Amino acid sequence: MSDKLLMNESSSSNYTAAYPSEGMRILQMIVTVMIFIVGVSLNGLVIWALGVRVWCRNRGSTRDTQSTDSFRIYVVNLAIADLVLLLRTPLMLPYLMNHSSWTLGEPVCKLAIYLRCLGLYVNAFFFCTIAVERSLCLLRPVWARMKRPRWTVPLACAAIWVLAAFFALPYIGTAKIILWQNRTACIESNMGVEQALIVVEILAGFLLLLVIFLSCNIAVIVCTKKAESTISSPTSSSGPGNTSQRLTRLYRVLFLTVILFLTCWVPYFTCRFLRALSHEQPKLKEKVIAGAYVALFLVYIKSALTPILYVIATPVKCACFNFCHDTGV
Repeated sequence: MSDKLLMNESSSSNYTAAYPSEGMRILQMIVTVMIFIVGVSLNGLVIWALGVRVWCRNRGSTRDTQSTDSFRIYVVNLAIADLVLLLRTPLMLPYLMNHSSWTLGEPVCKLAIYLRCLGLYVNAFFFCTIAVERSLCLLRPVWARMKRPRWTVPLACAAIWVLAAFFALPYIGTAKIILWQNRTACIESNMGVEQALIVVEILAGFLLLLVIFLSCNIAVIVCTKKAESTISSPTSSSGPGNTSQRLTRLYRVLFLTVILFLTCWVPYFTCRFLRALSHEQPKLKEKVIAGAYVALFLVYIKSALTPILYVIATPVKCACFNFCHDTGV
């Protein structure tokens, strides 16, 4: 949507837009509708099954039972973040139907850009938080299961939402409507402000989280390799078959989460970074904006299909606890 039309008024006179062909425009509309239907359905199912249904079932349960729900709470919040991001996709349909021209007015333009930024920040934050939670389950299982205060996980979730809303807030003030090549465009901001916002996005919403995400996954791999060598020793009393299945499930989850992160976030933020550097190079900017547009679709697809990973990831926390208890990690 606005990502394809991020060009200020001063450069529009010497810039030739590359609008999608009629066939590509129809394909984008079909993909957008499919992403919205599948994403809302699957994420809504996750929120109901792991959130509402489990909360109703566990009311009045003991502290020990509730303290094992941190992973589930983070997953539910990630599903809500995916929904926030997917709520923006219906706003792309009028834009595509009107041949890449924004017709919904400036307030909706501000809302669309804000939802995109809020959804991206929250999504990245919770994706990283789940990696941290997974490493805590393996590295500090007793504290994570028994000694952690009950209020820490809800407080962490609230802090993540507030922080993401704070980072996305500037876009409400900077987003606006301009007339560009006889079409109405919804843009994030003017050139100088746009560069500053992109730098903040890359630092706070990608690079820092990438370091934490990779560090946590490396720590989990090192921990499980150490435990695996303990299990294979002759003095180990753990069942090798059952533990091998837990390790396989854990490695599968790690592999899928890393692939999701690399295939969705890295291309998008790479294009955002290149766009901040390409204001004086219209030809390069045309390619970068087109790349960012495709990368944003990958993020939408990720948000729609992430619940499939929950089928594998939901039992992982309990498996981690049992794995650490059996191996003595």
